[in-house]
Amino acid sequence: MEQLYDLSRRFPDKFIHKNPSGFGDYIQHSVIRQRLLSVVGPYSQEVKHITRETLVDKQGNSREVITGVVLALTVEIDGQLVTVEEAGDVEQPFNWFTDGARMKDAVSDAVKRCAMAFGVGLHLWAQFEGQSEYFLDKQ
Repeated sequence: MEQLYDLSRRFPDKFIHKNPSGFGDYIQHSVIRQRLLSVVGPYSQEVKHITRETLVDKQGNSREVITGVVLALTVEIDGQLVTVEEAGDVEQPFNWFTDGARMKDAVSDAVKRCAMAFGVGLHLWAQFEGQSEYFLDKQ
């Protein structure tokens, strides 16, 4: 369970950023990917589903845009091949000019959520009323 432990280690404070929207702290996508690569090596990902919705922009125009994806992330952890599927969201769909950019945003979110299922950055979600309820890295 060495790799699982390494995945679940807390990130140093220098990698943790305040969310401008005020909802929780976050770790950059690139840092999450570095943790995955440094611990499990190469991995695979597959977009299983693309969510599209018709939304109205600030000018009142109605457009169908990508708003999310379901991503499967497959890694080998401690000799066991594991696949996790998670949804990724496009938080602000009209911040992006193309569906390609919206897709990248949704995939980035989904990768972080999949990685969380392996313990990566999980300590950020294990907060309740300002107190940490994270214990995985101590087992």
